[in-house]
Amino acid sequence: MKRLLFLFLFILSPLALHAQYWSDYVLEKGFDSRDYFLRPHRIISVNLKNIDEGLLGILPDPLSELSFQPASLSSISGTRLYIDLKGSSEKPKAFKHRLYPIYLYDNALFAPPYWGQPAERKLEPLISAVYIGDVAAKYLPGFKYAVSYELIHHQGAFYEYVPFWYYGGYDAFGTRAEASRNFPEIDPNIKRDGLDEKTETAHLLDATLSLKLAKFLAVGAKVSRVQTDVSGDYVRLNNYDQQYDYRYRSSYLNAKSTGATIRQNEFSGGVLVTLSGTRQFGVFAGRIEGDHKQSANDQDSSFYQYGEMSQADYFGLWRYSHVSRSHWRHDGATEYAGVHGDLPMQNEVTLRFRFEYQKSRVDLANGDAVADTSFSHYRFRNYPDNVLYNYIASSRFTDDRIGEGDENTTRKSGALGLVVPMYKNSECTVGIFVESEESKTLMYEDAQVRRASHQHTETPWSPIGSQIGIEDKTLRLDKRATTTNLALPIAMSFYLGRGFTAHFGAIKKYVKVEADEVIDIWYRTDSTAVIRPDGITTKNPPQRIDRYRAVPARRSETATNFRAGLTFQPVRRVRIDAGMGATPTELETWQFAVLLSL
Repeated sequence: MKRLLFLFLFILSPLALHAQYWSDYVLEKGFDSRDYFLRPHRIISVNLKNIDEGLLGILPDPLSELSFQPASLSSISGTRLYIDLKGSSEKPKAFKHRLYPIYLYDNALFAPPYWGQPAERKLEPLISAVYIGDVAAKYLPGFKYAVSYELIHHQGAFYEYVPFWYYGGYDAFGTRAEASRNFPEIDPNIKRDGLDEKTETAHLLDATLSLKLAKFLAVGAKVSRVQTDVSGDYVRLNNYDQQYDYRYRSSYLNAKSTGATIRQNEFSGGVLVTLSGTRQFGVFAGRIEGDHKQSANDQDSSFYQYGEMSQADYFGLWRYSHVSRSHWRHDGATEYAGVHGDLPMQNEVTLRFRFEYQKSRVDLANGDAVADTSFSHYRFRNYPDNVLYNYIASSRFTDDRIGEGDENTTRKSGALGLVVPMYKNSECTVGIFVESEESKTLMYEDAQVRRASHQHTETPWSPIGSQIGIEDKTLRLDKRATTTNLALPIAMSFYLGRGFTAHFGAIKKYVKVEADEVIDIWYRTDSTAVIRPDGITTKNPPQRIDRYRAVPARRSETATNFRAGLTFQPVRRVRIDAGMGATPTELETWQFAVLLSL
């Protein structure tokens, strides 16, 4: 009895309901975006990335500078092949704040541990490669080309946890079930089946050309392509048919699928002016266009029967079906521009800087259709008064919506640093990096909601009747977020002799996030009709607007990390780079790359 009471309370709890039943549910909040969508694609070398990417353009590193300034390619001599084998990347830190309302798929902490949650992952490239060559070294010196490629690929679980009722060949204590080898070859009766997998693959390709027009002037252009495909499937099937005093049948199917694609093109160019051996100024600019599509399907059907209809005293039948189809599309562009340079100072110290501005505009569109139906029939005899109770009821819920809106994002970043030579092939770099990102999202979703419940038989506690509800509403999501990043990196390189160079660094980081969200719901129609044998009662309230304001999120975090690396160049044509990062308590990352001069 206690188990049934717990199950009943859990089913009625808001946590167990589908997200569509929240009156202030906004479909756009279910979109799962990738952080590299409409962002410049840049391959950063191990030596720079191991310290901090904010040092891009500050820490001397020709391979990394090529990623944002195509004209710098002409200053790299010879033919090069750079392969970054990655390693163990640092896990991204995510703020745990949640804006009301909290949905089940939002990793609510109070969900039972067996309740399946979508797996959240931030994937890093498996490998990066850059090839640099001469178009015609003899006839066009300084006319260079480069091709780079990165691969992201992962196969894993669609959900983090497997529901408690699916053991997959193990018992509740984790012991592997023993199997008989004398297994007959007959058609099986499917009792339990399942699927839980998600695959994501992304290809990121760059092609760069650079030409040195004069001793002091170089120009370059880059074309990039990003192509991502995501697919996931989750299926759980159970089918039981057992005979006790009464026959018991139970079957349910829970099937979910998701798919996503990114198609993105980037065009950029740059100009680099060298006024003296150590004095340089450069400008770069680019445009990114792309679309990010996503779809999600959900099917949940259940059947329960206790006893047979021919039995006079005890019988129970319950059927439930849920189907939803959702789709999203983000289509937009990002334009960016920046300046960078090297300014010599006293004692061979160089001041280096890089400033960049990015502006993105994304058109948002979505839609979905949800349908829930249920039917129940219960019959039992109350022996004290020998009365046979017969209860039959059904219900239906539909939610059809379509939405459109836009998202505008502005990013401003700047880096400033000093490069101080110490002795032969050794230097110290001290810098500061600041980045600010502001995003504004305004989304409108028109929703048509229909509810209907019917009681087909009369019982002592409920009469025959129907209740019908109609909603015609528009939801407006107004969301604003600001993120500020500040990094203070210090990097040192020491030449140890015999081809060895040691790298050490320390970074102080500060991150601040502010988020505000308001959901307004304009009810044009919110009518309810109750139909009884003695008449019809209706409620037709006037138009209204309900506002749901989230508690403003204000979060900040600081961290101090340490970095160490080693470069080994046994011969002029081969260089090996290794890097690792750590906090005061544990090793967090390690990376490995090789540079070949062909």
